[in-house]
Amino acid sequence: MVLWIACALLALAGFSGIWHALALRHNRRRALEVLRWIEGTLGEQGQASGISWVTRSRFKVPLRLRCGLFHRAWMMVDFRPSEFPLRWLAGRIAGTREVLTFHADLDLPPTFSFHIHNFRWCAQSSRTPGKSKVEVEQCGRFVISTRMDWQKEVTAAMGSLSRNENREFLEINFQRRTPHFSATLPLEAVAPGSPVRECMLETMRDVAASASASLS
Repeated sequence: MVLWIACALLALAGFSGIWHALALRHNRRRALEVLRWIEGTLGEQGQASGISWVTRSRFKVPLRLRCGLFHRAWMMVDFRPSEFPLRWLAGRIAGTREVLTFHADLDLPPTFSFHIHNFRWCAQSSRTPGKSKVEVEQCGRFVISTRMDWQKEVTAAMGSLSRNENREFLEINFQRRTPHFSATLPLEAVAPGSPVRECMLETMRDVAASASASLS
């Protein structure tokens, strides 16, 4: 019995070691692919300056941008943790998303702190007797705020977001300390074929510029 337990533990350790090595190799290959995605997204507006690993499933990509609004910019890419089988399984069950977060300082530090979460809700009502299909109603965009009044900079930023059709942003942050601006998107937003790939940087620039312009 003891021998069987020892063999099982050795087999489990060997399996975990092989999984770990293959997962790291897979992440590094994917990181190079994502780097090419980022370079394609930037186009002539800037370039990526390599990869700096933070953890085994997170890496940083410094950026050199040609626009004057963003300074000391970088992107942080978060893969779904996969170094260990149980972590990979837990991430799959929880539906952990792979995301990309853009960080940068602005010409003028914001005079406010502002954090936006973008939620998409979907609900299904009970079926009406005599009808075989579920009726779905679409409502317009609305804002749930933690404050009764907004500074004019916040109003300008929200106005820019409401006018923009790019709804891929999961989070947007303005803060007084560095980095002044950050925006989080699903990783697939920078993949080839993504409808928002070409306008992603321009959209972020418009949102950040609207808040900066309101200071003048």
